[in-house]
Formats: sequence, structure tokens, C-alpha cells
Amino acid sequence: MSPARGARRTRSAADADLMTGGGSRRPPVRAAGALVWREKKGVIEVLLVHRPRYDDWSIPKGKLDPGETFPAAAAREVAEETGYRVRLHRPLPAAVYRLADGRTKVVHYWVGTVRSRVGPGPVNPREIDEVAWVPLDEADALILRESDLVQLEAMRRYLASDALVTAPVIIQRHAAALSRSKWRRGEGSRPLNSKGKKQAVALPPLIGAFAPSSVVTSPWKRCEATVAPFAREGGMDIEVKESLTEAAHAKRPSRAGAVVERVLRTARPAVVCTHRPVLPTVLEVAREHATREAALDIPREDPYLAAGEALILHTTPEGVVVAVERHEPPID
Repeated sequence: MSPARGARRTRSAADADLMTGGGSRRPPVRAAGALVWREKKGVIEVLLVHRPRYDDWSIPKGKLDPGETFPAAAAREVAEETGYRVRLHRPLPAAVYRLADGRTKVVHYWVGTVRSRVGPGPVNPREIDEVAWVPLDEADALILRESDLVQLEAMRRYLASDALVTAPVIIQRHAAALSRSKWRRGEGSRPLNSKGKKQAVALPPLIGAFAPSSVVTSPWKRCEATVAPFAREGGMDIEVKESLTEAAHAKRPSRAGAVVERVLRTARPAVVCTHRPVLPTVLEVAREHATREAALDIPREDPYLAAGEALILHTTPEGVVVAVERHEPPID
């Protein structure tokens, strides 16, 4: 079986197992990781870890903590196992397999790049005792698990199609807000409700895994309050755009579209926070910049995104959206 066929079968199995629990009454074991790469002296290298328990080499990955999202877990696990803080980029095919105890394990992967070195290496040497940068062409000889070979083959396809380098552009719908009927002081000052405040606090690990370097938002209070915890944690200034408000969009929709157009065209890691009524314009611009396959994953129906949900647009340096994913902040 070729790795490419394995990639398609793994993705289908992942969808089935996530919906049915893999035929078991027990929930699947959820894990996440990243295939981190770099170019050194013209050679593409990937970051692998050695597991002494199995005496094998693998892609860095690990189980989700309670209340953790897949992207946050992927970034955390790579840091713990390798000592590198990474930025997640486009997703790789998920892996699904049966554990010895009969449970299904679902692992979501992303392409990753190094942001900084945060530690000397593995936190727990009994789990990971060695970390190595390995040329991509030599990694197959080290890896034993077939699902990891699927990730390597996917990376090769992205490299061959000149779509490996991407920037995550996050379209963020503001978190849950107090209803209009309960707020009489104007739309610009309508605040988040208790659920929305929890969503805003839960967002930094989620969108932080993609490491946006700038924050652009509607100046209305519920939008600013949604992105404020992330911006504060990252020490970033918030750039406000009046054109992203509901009122400005109702008068000149094209100006809201222009904001997203500029972010996509420059392909900079960024988060853009706006309101549900503005999303049709924002998402239409995203579709215009997307490949045919990626455009199919951009929502087309109201409400487009749930309150607090993030839409990740993985964008090439040429401003082409090649992959799309959606995530909601985890709250109790």
C-alpha cells in the first residue's frame, strides 16, 4: 500500500471513528502532534523523537489534557518532547488506529516550524530520550509506524506543489455577548456575557498554537474583549478597524472585505475579529483567494461561525488559501 493511499484511508477512518467512537462505547483516546521542519544548507529536515519504550523514532505527539483543544495540545506536546516552541501551519492527515486495550486512538497532526528554543529537550527522558533533525528523504528509514509515514508523504506532496510554506490567518467571530434585548446603551458598548468571558479566556492556548503576530479587530467592545486576553498574553497591540463593525459594514461592505484582502495578500500570521453580519463579506473574500478544494471548507450558511469560533485560513506567500480548519474555545 502506498503512503498516498494510506493518507486517504486514514482521513476517512478518522471521520468515522470521531462520529461513532470506533465501534466502542468508550470514547477514543485523543492526541495531537506536529511534523516540524526546517531548511538547512538547502536540505529539508524534520524533527523526530526517539521513544525508548518502543525503541523507535516518531513524530512528536501526545494526549490531550482535560479541556484542551487539539491545536493547543500539539504545540504543548512538541515543546515538552523536544524543547522547541513551534507555530502550527496547515493540517496533515489524521491518524486513527486501535490500541491494545481495544480503544480507538485519534491523532491530529499539523505542519510546524520553530519559533524559539524553550528548553534543553525532553521533559520526561523515560518517554522521549533523544531528539534529532533528520533529512526528510532519510526519515522513512527511521520510522516504523505506517501512520507516521503518511505524514511524511503528505509533507512531500506539499513541498512538491510549492504549498508547504503557509501563514495562518485566523478569522475570529467574537465570543458570546449579552443579548440586544438586555442592553440599551448602544451596540458599540454591548459586552460579552458570562459564557463569552469564559470563551475569551480559553482562546489564547487555541489561537496561540498558530502564533498570529498581529491582532486586527472591530473596535466594538465585544470584539475587543474577545481578543484582549490573547493580545495581552502575547504582549501585542490591538489594531482596531472601524470598517469591521456591523454599522460600517452595512454602509460599505467592501471596506471590511479590503481589510481581509490586505491580510491575505501579505500572508502574515494574524487574527481578524469581527461580527456575524460581517462574515458573509469576509468569507467571500477568503473564497476568492482559496483553491477549489479549500473553498469547499469555508462556511456558506448563517451563522457561518459559532460565537467564539475561529476559522483558520492557511495561506501561501502568494496569498492563496490552501487549507481551512475551524475550532471553538473549550469551556465547561
